[in-house]
Amino acid sequence: MATTLAAQCEGACTAALDLLQPRDLTPRELEIATMAAHGLSSKAIAERLVVSVRTVDNTLHQVYAKLAVSNRAALRPLLIAPESLTHHAETPSQ
Repeated sequence: MATTLAAQCEGACTAALDLLQPRDLTPRELEIATMAAHGLSSKAIAERLVVSVRTVDNTLHQVYAKLAVSNRAALRPLLIAPESLTHHAETPSQ
C-alpha cells in the first residue's frame, strides 16, 4: 500500500519511502533479485532471461552484498510489496 500511495504522490521523499526502493541495484540486478524473491530457482531465472545459471548466481551475490542480506528469503521483504505477499498467501493452491 505504501508503494501505491508513494506513486500517487509524485516527488514524495522520506526516509521510510527510501526503504521501499533498493538503492544502487542495476535494473538487471533488480529484475533477477525480484524473480529470486518470488521463489524462482537460478535455473528458471536463467532460462527466462537467456543467461547462464552462473550469471544469475553471480548477480544474486552482488545483490546480497549491496542489500546486506545473505539469502533469497531475506530478499522477499525488501523487494516484494507487503500487499503482494498477503494476496499470494491468500490464493488457494490448486
